Amino acid sequence: MGNPTKDEIKNFYAKTTERVLDAYSKLDDKEWSKKASDHWSAKEHLAYTVGTLEEEMLPVTRAALSGEAIKLPGFETREDEPAFRRAVTERLSGLHAPELIARLRVALDEHARILDGLSEADLDLEAVNPGWDREGTVRDLFVSAYLLLVNQYQAIRRVAKKKVPHWMDGIGPERIHYHVDRLFHYMPLIFNRNRADDLNATYQFTMEGEGGGQWNMRIGEGRADTADGAADPYDCEIKTKPALWMDLASGDLSAPVAIMTRKVKLGGNPGLAMKLSGLFGSTD
Repeated sequence: MGNPTKDEIKNFYAKTTERVLDAYSKLDDKEWSKKASDHWSAKEHLAYTVGTLEEEMLPVTRAALSGEAIKLPGFETREDEPAFRRAVTERLSGLHAPELIARLRVALDEHARILDGLSEADLDLEAVNPGWDREGTVRDLFVSAYLLLVNQYQAIRRVAKKKVPHWMDGIGPERIHYHVDRLFHYMPLIFNRNRADDLNATYQFTMEGEGGGQWNMRIGEGRADTADGAADPYDCEIKTKPALWMDLASGDLSAPVAIMTRKVKLGGNPGLAMKLSGLFGSTD
């Protein structure tokens, strides 16, 4: 779909904010205290979301727009990222959920206010983040915040699946496609080149069903690059549905189980699919 326009980013960001805040308002103290992942409770995931927005994403966005150097104490290189985010989470995790939700609203409103004042040209300005593999744009900073919200929503919903639906449920094909498209185009920025060894391959991702499409990614010479459409030729094809792809990425669906049950279908060299594990995201 190409780079999203300012109006598209505003629209999807606003809808995401509304859905997240509405879902979180329905959870009680008991649900917030439940484990949502191996390491954190639902409230700690909420604290992580708030802290990342307040102490990373807002300062990085302001720095990119002002042309100033990024100053994030304790987060100077990508290797610092896991410890920085754990510390941010620990500082806020003692707060009650309603206070965290209120701070989340304020941080999101501030980020949206910054976006509202930008032009299309501003969104194309160069931007960096200590957690990125390479330089991106201001547009990527807003996509990063959007993906943070969605990913943490999916983690938090584990404690109350009857109250909080899967992110892909009921949002319609346009929003599903936007999410998958932004995810595939953002992945190269969080590529872990140190784990790629001598990997040299072209992947084709075919997302079937509502909101789906095709994307391809070239990994080689220590970098990853995404393009829209099918690859010709490709070394490995991964075919599934958008919701299942999200579950694979979050760990809610095991890759071996997904392949055995045909929820994920592989083409070309299936061994290359396994090599994607650990190549994107935190270095922790």
